[in-house]
Amino acid sequence: MYKVKITLPATVTNLGPGLNSLGLAIGIYTTIEISRRDDDQLVVETEGEGAGRYGMGLRHPTALAIMRLFQKQENAILGLNVKVSNNIPLNSGLGAEAAFWVAGVIGANNLMGAIYNRLQILEIAALISNLPSQVVTSIMGGLTASFTTGEQLIYRALPTSTLRVVIALPALKQYTSEAAKVKPERVPLSDALFNLSRVPLLVEALRVGDLKLIGQLMDDRLHVPYLKPQITGFDHVSEMARRAGALAVSLSGDGPALVAFAESNHKQIATTMELA
Repeated sequence: MYKVKITLPATVTNLGPGLNSLGLAIGIYTTIEISRRDDDQLVVETEGEGAGRYGMGLRHPTALAIMRLFQKQENAILGLNVKVSNNIPLNSGLGAEAAFWVAGVIGANNLMGAIYNRLQILEIAALISNLPSQVVTSIMGGLTASFTTGEQLIYRALPTSTLRVVIALPALKQYTSEAAKVKPERVPLSDALFNLSRVPLLVEALRVGDLKLIGQLMDDRLHVPYLKPQITGFDHVSEMARRAGALAVSLSGDGPALVAFAESNHKQIATTMELA
């Protein structure tokens, strides 16, 4: 195969109380085309969100994933063109980097004759990216649940209704993935039980599309409370979104993107969150 085109969705992980487990794919996409060249150069072109973000193309996660997979098979890296057309905001908690890693693994695998199956692709991408929940959701789509034990990745695709959500991305120059390190290693048992008791019902509510029940179950005590102090206006924006009709507001991944669930008035909620 001489050309591969991969389209992958953004992901909302750490969904509500489902820390490091539940993920939901949403309709924002990155498309990556990988094709062979006549020489031995690996050339990366980027456009859209985050264009030029990684400086030299070889630092791009897709290029790194391609190189890792070729090296794993002890193959010489082919001359390749990699074109990244990305609509997923970077450093937002929406899974752009995971999608880049996944695309590199899928692309390299196809160029080498599809030597790995989907489970192996999932495991390889999760291992080299260190983003297992995002990788699973990016590949499987829809609603997913996953966890890792040692180097083994356990995952399932779960049934879900079609949902419309509102994504709001605060303009925070200083917010990075390092913010996740503020979360404590130990938490009160009452907080752990708060989250655990809500996950099964949330999965069922997502399956049947019961948005009112989703609104009652999206609160979290293990994740959001430790990150929201670094997101200016989190509580105010969340409250204004609820006044406009949102039934639940939470973080996507490690933030700072906010995700709001609602039955209707999605445009009004989006405008309200933007102006808040």
